[in-house]
Amino acid sequence: MSSIADFTEVFTLNTFAKPPSADFQLNFLRDIQWLLESSSYTSTYKFALLMALANLSIESGIDDNSPHTISYKQLAEQFIQLYWLQALPFAAQNEDSILRQSATKGQASVITLILNLQSDTQQTSLNKARTSDAKQWQSTISKVARVIKTYPAKHLQSAENNNNREFMYFYDAKSNEIVLKPGISYCLSRFSKIINKLCQQYWSDFVRKNSHNQGYFSDDIDLKQFLFQQPRLYLGKLQEVLIDAQHGQCFYCHKPLKEDAKNRTEVDHFIPWSKYPVDTVHNFVLADHSCNNRKRDYLAEEMFYEQWLVRNQRYGQTIEAEAQSQNLGFISNRQRSETVSQWAYQLAVEYEDLVWSPHRGLQIIEPGLLPNLRGF
Repeated sequence: MSSIADFTEVFTLNTFAKPPSADFQLNFLRDIQWLLESSSYTSTYKFALLMALANLSIESGIDDNSPHTISYKQLAEQFIQLYWLQALPFAAQNEDSILRQSATKGQASVITLILNLQSDTQQTSLNKARTSDAKQWQSTISKVARVIKTYPAKHLQSAENNNNREFMYFYDAKSNEIVLKPGISYCLSRFSKIINKLCQQYWSDFVRKNSHNQGYFSDDIDLKQFLFQQPRLYLGKLQEVLIDAQHGQCFYCHKPLKEDAKNRTEVDHFIPWSKYPVDTVHNFVLADHSCNNRKRDYLAEEMFYEQWLVRNQRYGQTIEAEAQSQNLGFISNRQRSETVSQWAYQLAVEYEDLVWSPHRGLQIIEPGLLPNLRGF
């Protein structure tokens, strides 16, 4: 005879096993629109928090109605990633041209904490700062986590006139984590590209309108590029790490990699940076300039996804060990990289996206050719 506990377990599994309904997803998007349009902003923190929650929901691998718990320290790491370049001078010739991220007097405290970390570690590279002084890094993580808990996490779901909609989570001042409600993690990951683009636009507008920043801008400045551009300068050192795993060949066309002016070797994000803007060492591959330039922000066709999984299975530990030995500081978590890849290809299937091939160009993705995607 089944017990009440058994019934409760079955009920719970059935409740969370399916994705949230279409109506739930539509209401989520409406609430996101309300949040961005109706909130009052004293800093850029709310935009950063939304983007961080979306990134961590992608990493969770949740593809159903399950709730999801995220610690403030996880959010702090995302905040540092988002704000790192923005803590560098906007004008190269003016060291004091750090863009103001707060509408109140003084600089946003997260920027100040990052500036202190850069000064203490004498590093402007995030990856090197992460590994050069572990104690200082963890101290900064803890301080940023407290800022997130005290300000944006408390006020994210509030708008003007004390209008509050706790549609994503219930705020608990005593807890060191946020528990996303059932279905929210699914929606954040599914609609992450929309959320990120909206947040980047609102973020850029906030910084541009700040009176303290006006003197740094010209009419043709691409502020969004400065705030959110990908830092590519340090990727060259990864060539030494990846070259043996690829037997000296381009990951896509398999031609020998050569260092020449016309077709130089380049480091490519297998899952494009535009889809998931966090560097993980297992996501990188080497490509010649021609392939890298033509692939751009597309996913590679299905056969390369399987090839990438096999490479990481065979050489993942070696790649991670060599990256650590050279103190490159990239996040090294194979499971994290592969969870993100599943999310990216799953969405491509659902949206019937184009994928790129060096031989056939762009074509609609073929689900039957993909290995081990959740939901297949």
